[in-house]
Amino acid sequence: MKIPPNLRVCVFAEQALNSTPKDEELEPSWFRNLAWYFFEQWFSKHGYECVGDLDIAFEGAGDALWGGAGNRTLFTGVGPRTDVRALRDLTERLDDGSSWKALGCRLVDPRFYHIDTAFCPLNEELAIYYPYAFDHITQHNMHNETDLLAVSDKEARNFACNAVVVGRNVVMHHQNDEIANKLEKLGFSVKFVDMSEFIKSGGSAKCCTLAI
Repeated sequence: MKIPPNLRVCVFAEQALNSTPKDEELEPSWFRNLAWYFFEQWFSKHGYECVGDLDIAFEGAGDALWGGAGNRTLFTGVGPRTDVRALRDLTERLDDGSSWKALGCRLVDPRFYHIDTAFCPLNEELAIYYPYAFDHITQHNMHNETDLLAVSDKEARNFACNAVVVGRNVVMHHQNDEIANKLEKLGFSVKFVDMSEFIKSGGSAKCCTLAI
């Protein structure tokens, strides 16, 4: 399946199954929904069921990250891009009878528009995050679900949290030495990549990926 070259939003693979954005400055809804059409076709062809309400703004894996004990908590960013109504929609549509839950995490700093720009689960017990991207209640609730290692403002703005985790390997944009050193001391292996061109679009390593 060939995707038309003008659908530049497709480079943000993590948002493959999103819906109409709340921010009018983003791609028009018809444009993004056209991209969604091509993603939906690919997933359906490969045996995946695509669900969701296109009337509820939900920015895919950019605003939904599994973490916590047993990876049973879906940390869901709400605010700038994703509508709080998505929490109920996700819970109902993904209900499999198990004990997982969707935890709403309110983003309050406009620089951090998706949860994955300010939060990155490393395993079931630990995540890195930029605390001031979230309101105080959210910070408290996140602490109840997982241990959190804070990232500095400078490195948060350098997309340190927009990282890809594969086992004990953490792939992130370069020049995030402070958090990288902390992670190395905890037994993680940090791999730096130069994402400077992609960052101009407002994302980094994690934005280019979608775990399936």
